[in-house]
Amino acid sequence: MLWSVRSPDLMAPSYLFGTMHVRDHRAYTFYEQACRCIDQCEAMALEFDLGRMDQDTQAVIMQQVPAQSLEALLPSRKLEKIRKFFLRALSVDIFPLRHLSPLLVSNIINERLLEEDHPIALDEMLWQYARQADKTILGIETYEEQLKVLQKIPPEVQAQSIVAMARHFRQHRRHLLRLAALYAAGNLPQLHQSSKRSLSGMRYPMLYRRNAIMAERIGKMIAGQPVFCAVGAGHLYGGKGVLRLLKKQGLSVAPVPPQ
Repeated sequence: MLWSVRSPDLMAPSYLFGTMHVRDHRAYTFYEQACRCIDQCEAMALEFDLGRMDQDTQAVIMQQVPAQSLEALLPSRKLEKIRKFFLRALSVDIFPLRHLSPLLVSNIINERLLEEDHPIALDEMLWQYARQADKTILGIETYEEQLKVLQKIPPEVQAQSIVAMARHFRQHRRHLLRLAALYAAGNLPQLHQSSKRSLSGMRYPMLYRRNAIMAERIGKMIAGQPVFCAVGAGHLYGGKGVLRLLKKQGLSVAPVPPQ
């Protein structure tokens, strides 16, 4: 999950690290090693700067179309049925979230499907560590850019994904547990394949297009200073993955063995 990236113009390496946005202990397998690499860099770059999260989230929520909210997309009886299910299964009440898009609600539910061994998700913990170490914080994308990509999924499809999550709850949880196990084992190829299959027809906008944008921006960021870059682990591997795209820019990319 951890790779060194060297620019011909710099002696010191930058790093690219694959993360999971969960609090499960398996996601923290490489945390200490990642922190040591942050110490060696001048800046940290995440998919987006979490310091702008509250401001950007509020802006995006204000721009949401009421007709695309969870409440508008599901009949009231079905919404109440699903609400009772998630209350019973996860102690999550989706009623206060009914004015949000189904996609945002799904993300909240997915976070609760795994263990909550740590107070915050891995990527946020790394961000806090970098801030305390007085590192410059950069955003590879903006939160609004990410939401615009995710909003390309038709609202009806988003709503039905929550219905399917409740209907096939055990199967969905097993899938997330398998992803966490693959991550802890450092099995990047299988993690990539599993993530790619789950995206189905949305691979281009959600994976390949974003990979290209991330690789281009990371290449520019590390040209002038050593940067610790952290992105979702599913973006790293494959012919159109960030690692391959960085190599095509003429950068030297090598795995950092677990320690």
